[in-house]
Amino acid sequence: MSKEKFKVLRGLRDLLPEEVEKMNYVKSVIRELFTLYGYKEIITPTLESYDLFEAKAGEELRHRMYTFKDLGNRKVALRPEITPSVARFYINHMLSKPKPVRLGYISNCFRYDEPQYGRYREFWQGGFELIGSPNPEADVEILSIADMLMRRLGFSDYYLKLNHIGILKGILISENVSEKTQNTVLGLFDKLRYEEAIKILESNGVTKKCIDDIKELINLKGQQIELIIRNVEEIVNKYPISLEALSNLKNIIKIIELAELKIPIRLDLGFARGLEYYTGIIFECFTSKMKLSVGGGGRYDNLIETFGGPHVPAVGYAPGIDRIVLAIEEEGINLPIDRKKKKVIIIPISQNAIPNAFKVASKFREAQFITEIDVARKGLKKMLSYASSCGFNYAIIIGETELKNEKITLKNLERGAQYTITVEEAINIVRDDI
Repeated sequence: MSKEKFKVLRGLRDLLPEEVEKMNYVKSVIRELFTLYGYKEIITPTLESYDLFEAKAGEELRHRMYTFKDLGNRKVALRPEITPSVARFYINHMLSKPKPVRLGYISNCFRYDEPQYGRYREFWQGGFELIGSPNPEADVEILSIADMLMRRLGFSDYYLKLNHIGILKGILISENVSEKTQNTVLGLFDKLRYEEAIKILESNGVTKKCIDDIKELINLKGQQIELIIRNVEEIVNKYPISLEALSNLKNIIKIIELAELKIPIRLDLGFARGLEYYTGIIFECFTSKMKLSVGGGGRYDNLIETFGGPHVPAVGYAPGIDRIVLAIEEEGINLPIDRKKKKVIIIPISQNAIPNAFKVASKFREAQFITEIDVARKGLKKMLSYASSCGFNYAIIIGETELKNEKITLKNLERGAQYTITVEEAINIVRDDI
């Protein structure tokens, strides 16, 4: 049978050990932040009801979900993201818990996107969901998590692109634009297809003044936060909902400044995200060399209520683990992955030595050394060559002589020194070797 028949499906990947190592390091830093910020890690099913995501996923995402009917004739979907699952989880398990509730996760997701650099059909996300507080300090906490994650991973040149979706929505609501059309327009904004979005607004009878105000907002972006905020105030002073959203954004920025958090923020008043459930701030994280965002989030105060729960405000952040790894590679960051543990290979050179090899291996593993046993039986010379090429520090040779004397032969593969000693003596030598 041709091996071509069993190639990885388009858009999916096999991950090599060194790639898994980098991903696991990123996951470990995310989990450190779970602990430091008080987030409890949860696990939700990979497979959920299609209706869970269909409700507020956004038009494009609805068309890119992996969906099918199961044997019970229920329409189900491989999760394209995690926040709806967390909202369902909260309704099912956490309603009686005192608020706020802090939940974290690390999960794989699936989207039938066109494969390209940094965009896969299976990808990994972390997540921080702060449920139960409507206050700006909750938003600041989430933004500070995004900032701290980037710093802890070694990034120095990055920024958070920030907006408040209520500013744009406030203008559209003032013109009685339907929620469906709002979602379509903001979905186009997310793809930077502004001209197409403006044409839709024009065809829906939005006044020229409102469209001109939206066009002005789209051009307001950058790091000069105070100047941008003043310009926004001048544009939206006649839209009450937009003014309320701007006030909330100003309060968030004020807390960040007074707390001296030094989060690198770039405002972008034309920025939107494709998911329909956002109600407040929205943000994405970018590095200097990656054109794609490496994570994003925002406030979603109505999602839990949409799924049949009570009105519970919430805000969250999802770092994209695959893209963070790509950004680490682009930036040339050397991750402090612990490769200092000594590696030992045990080579039994007689049939009788095999049981003892396992006994010795157990003792070395208890001493926290990476230990392998030769199971290939290629002969001593070839196994020593294999050990050197694979980065082992020591080889332990056990033959009939060693068995008879209740000792082992320890060979330092870097220096060539060799000793016939007890197991305990060998462990001490390996441990003390710097």
